[in-house]
Amino acid sequence: MTCERCNGLMVREQICDLQGRSSSLCVDGYRCLLCGDLVDAMILDNRQRSLNGVETFNRTRPRIPQVVTA
Repeated sequence: MTCERCNGLMVREQICDLQGRSSSLCVDGYRCLLCGDLVDAMILDNRQRSLNGVETFNRTRPRIPQVVTA
């Protein structure tokens, strides 16, 4: 598995919530060896939900800034 951020190697890891803020204290997930990004099932589910709710925006022509001369 490769990281979405940096294309680094993701390794399986047990992620534990030591402060007890989630319903289960430990979940299985993946951590990137290069950038440290953490991914578990809940994170992937939330990312997919947010991608489904975003509308794509296509420009018909490129936006070119106007040059103002004095």
